Amino acid sequence: MSPVGEALQERFDNVCRAELERLHRKTASLTSEQRAEVQALTLEVAQRLALRLDAALVSSGSGELAALVMRLFAVTAPNGEDTR
Repeated sequence: MSPVGEALQERFDNVCRAELERLHRKTASLTSEQRAEVQALTLEVAQRLALRLDAALVSSGSGELAALVMRLFAVTAPNGEDTR
């Protein structure tokens, strides 16, 4: 996965975790095992989204597109690495 893909995955994971925490009261009736399953599922969806987006960015070879996606999702490439 490219640095941009990794940054996207981290961002998506953080959003998922924050939303799960925010919804903690609404999911209070779930057992800890069920809550863990929901968390695993949401993180898996986030990872797949990041992987598909990363693959599309890599195949496009467009630094401009990568920059736009990074801006859209409020991420930065680690250590100022190339966005392609």
